[in-house]
Amino acid sequence: MKNIIKLFVLICVVNTVSAQQIPLTSQYMFNDYLLNPAVAGTTDYLFATLSARSQWTGLDGAPETQFFSMHSKLGEKMGVGGYVYNDETGPISERGIQLSYAYHLKVSDKSNLSFSLAGMLFFHNINRAYLKPEEGDDAALTQLKVNAVSPDINFGVLYYTEKLKLGLSSPQLLQNNIYGATEGSQTLNQLARHYYLFGEYKFPINDKFTVVPSTLLKYVQGSPMQFDLNVRAVYNKKYWIGASYRYDNAIVALIGLSYKKFSFGYSYDYSSTDIKDYSSGGHEIFLSIKLFEKEEQKSRTRFN
Repeated sequence: MKNIIKLFVLICVVNTVSAQQIPLTSQYMFNDYLLNPAVAGTTDYLFATLSARSQWTGLDGAPETQFFSMHSKLGEKMGVGGYVYNDETGPISERGIQLSYAYHLKVSDKSNLSFSLAGMLFFHNINRAYLKPEEGDDAALTQLKVNAVSPDINFGVLYYTEKLKLGLSSPQLLQNNIYGATEGSQTLNQLARHYYLFGEYKFPINDKFTVVPSTLLKYVQGSPMQFDLNVRAVYNKKYWIGASYRYDNAIVALIGLSYKKFSFGYSYDYSSTDIKDYSSGGHEIFLSIKLFEKEEQKSRTRFN
């Protein structure tokens, strides 16, 4: 039983350096501040979003994730933002917070470049009550460290116009050890540095329709590069439908609408891995609101 518990913890908790350690939503293109803190300040209003994601529905202990984020312009050249999240998988839970500052430079009359630095704080927890050892006094379980706190840094840079966004960000720059180094494996509990490259472009078809393709490249040190391909069609700046392909992982359907200051979106993930034999897929919803929007901006097409 000792080896079973250790194996479960190593796979589900530590995730090692070869796995994605930061939870992501399937609808990040509607709130790309979650990817890149340099997005803060790119809109002339305060943008707040609440999202909830349920992955691998039907499996006991499947991942459940919730995000709440806010970001806004501050003056003419600055932006501030922050988010909190909760992520639970079986006995493992992680909560995190990020606060960021961005500075924007005008490259030309129609293009800008922003740089951002963010402070992050992660709280990691293992719920021993969830684990059911066959032996009543299992040393692997009783000696397991169940709580840890790790600070970190996120850096982002973003080039943007009214139609284009191209950004690079890297969270977990400090690569801290969650539960401390262990003998013979100093990197076993180490948080890995992530790299995100996100690009999006808006193609107006006519006065009513716009097509918006986007892509996300993800690289975690020690693992192969992954990518997403996304496309959505927007009608009258209010309704959208789209799809995503997450390489070697899932196909995602997207649908949503905007009404006045509010936007609502839903996505369904169909897994392309063997886990589809045990799960009915994944579901995600988000609700966002624009506050303090300037009147002259309401008629303009915005990324968010």
